[in-house]
Amino acid sequence: MLAFTKHSRGSAAFLGAEVHCSLARAAASLLGCALLFNALVGLLANNLDATEWIIDLRGLSGPLRVVLLLASGLAFTIAGLSSKPGRYRVMALRAAAGFMALVACIDIARFYKLLASSWISSELPVPFSLFVAGIAAWLGLRCWSGAISHPHRVTVLTLAVTPVWLVLFLLGQVVLFGSTNYARKADAIVVLGARVYANGTPSLALEDRIGTGVRLYNEGLAPRLIMSGGPGDGRISEPVAMKTLAESLGVPSSAILLDEGGLNTEKTAEYLAKCGRPLCVLAVSHDYHLARVKIAFERRGIRVSTVPADESRMLTRKPLFIAREVVALGVYYFRPMLRAIIG
Repeated sequence: MLAFTKHSRGSAAFLGAEVHCSLARAAASLLGCALLFNALVGLLANNLDATEWIIDLRGLSGPLRVVLLLASGLAFTIAGLSSKPGRYRVMALRAAAGFMALVACIDIARFYKLLASSWISSELPVPFSLFVAGIAAWLGLRCWSGAISHPHRVTVLTLAVTPVWLVLFLLGQVVLFGSTNYARKADAIVVLGARVYANGTPSLALEDRIGTGVRLYNEGLAPRLIMSGGPGDGRISEPVAMKTLAESLGVPSSAILLDEGGLNTEKTAEYLAKCGRPLCVLAVSHDYHLARVKIAFERRGIRVSTVPADESRMLTRKPLFIAREVVALGVYYFRPMLRAIIG
């Protein structure tokens, strides 16, 4: 009985080490591939480089930034693909993890400094960099120590948990980025559309977005409102219904522009890019949508600060919207990059 108990404990210890190793290998592989992917895309089309969504290196010069990205990406990827990295691979991994953690901590300090000075506000004051710093520190300390009895099982587990890490990354961006209000002076306030019923009445979600846009206009943050959307359920389109409500709230008709072709976020970005000059805009939508808005607008050369809509009440289908947004953000993030590489 005692021997059986010791064997069970030993098996549980091995299994725990294998799960831990699989989680670390999956995280390192995913992080490394993302850094390498962004470095390659940045060389082909600089506007598609989305490294700042992982780690903010925009303050570094171009060549140095590329070298650091490639070196860190290789260190994480090689370690992630190795069941037991050798001494030099461990040293490279620790150097890359330390660098990532340091830069992430600088970004964390910057976030809380802006928060303290009221330049930004947040319903959930947790920067995504905190997640990155934690992962980097864990990988640097973990280094695949511990006995592994079934290497093949570790490989299978690694492949299984990699998509989980990817979903957590996208979910973190959707939730944490969207909760922060970056309102400031701009050329225009862009309100993104939502459902309009057959009788021309805006949905609750759209009312909240319009109300937030009108509030920003009344605060003097921009001289005009751009209502962007597509068809409604009936004859009245989203932009027309949005303009009607904004006028009823006191905004003059001359201060409102309509974008009837805003069928989705990319179409809205295309419309703004055609306005003839670089724009600085405030984009108003629900919090779960704002990460996708940010990446779509900036890739079109539009400087954008995002503002989450003031919600009059919690949307009953919000968990579903967040889940859908995780998928959509992944598509917006990777699709243009793949097109640039494939040609």
